[in-house]
Amino acid sequence: MFGYVIPDRAALSPEAQSRYRSAYCGLCRRIDALHGLRGRFSLSYDLTFLNILLCSLYEGETPADSGINRCPIHPVHGVLWRSAGPTDYCADLSVALHYYNAQDKWQDDRNLLALGYSALLDNSTAEAALRWPRQCNAIRSCLAKLAEYEAAGSTDLDAVSGCFGTLMAELFDYRQDRWAPELRSIGFHLGKFIYLLDAYDDLPRDKRRGAYNPLRELSTHPDYEEEMLDIFELLLARCAQNFERLPCVEDADLLRNSREGFETAVRQGERIAVGAGKTVDKSRQAGYNKA
Repeated sequence: MFGYVIPDRAALSPEAQSRYRSAYCGLCRRIDALHGLRGRFSLSYDLTFLNILLCSLYEGETPADSGINRCPIHPVHGVLWRSAGPTDYCADLSVALHYYNAQDKWQDDRNLLALGYSALLDNSTAEAALRWPRQCNAIRSCLAKLAEYEAAGSTDLDAVSGCFGTLMAELFDYRQDRWAPELRSIGFHLGKFIYLLDAYDDLPRDKRRGAYNPLRELSTHPDYEEEMLDIFELLLARCAQNFERLPCVEDADLLRNSREGFETAVRQGERIAVGAGKTVDKSRQAGYNKA
């Protein structure tokens, strides 16, 4: 369920691509500083997006740093990186999300790799939970509720996707300050979008395996593709409306690029890359509470 919020690199200038890479590398660097090399495997585009959003929104309110350094991935030529206060927050969330996701995979599928990975991140996640108890409690409780829905075979798309939306709302609400309503709404609707997009992407495989998928029943309806497209467009529009209320100046082009890349692909009905080797044929769905 990670790797969906990626930039449309073709639409970015070389300078903008460099800024995105520096934020990505900055997050990777802080994950390593806080949680070691094993934590770097939790690096994702999704948390890079949150890092850029929060660093832009709270620009100047926390110490910022930048530089050029070598790393295990770039051992010969140094790479440009940058970070600020929210970067450490996103580094902790990266580890916590992957830890609880790995635990969930172990409990559901008895996936030994997931069990081993969660063991590697156990101490790091405990440290992150001490710093961010509200957010880590939300990850645990929302994933537990989501597991209940999935075990019951729920086809209530609003309830099931809303679990992940609630989780993301808590993560986006960094400081619980005056920007909390907008940040929570962005996180909530983006979380729903990610969950449903992941379900859409996994549907063929889940059908072959006889596994749970909330879209299984609705995928038999003749207007399935049209309804799914409507839902994806609406959820992204809600994200966009709330983003435009935020006073983001720095990297606003990168943030809009990630959003507009999805919107363009959704409108055109194209097959787009969404990270982690996944693709999506833009779609639609019925019986969903779009509010």
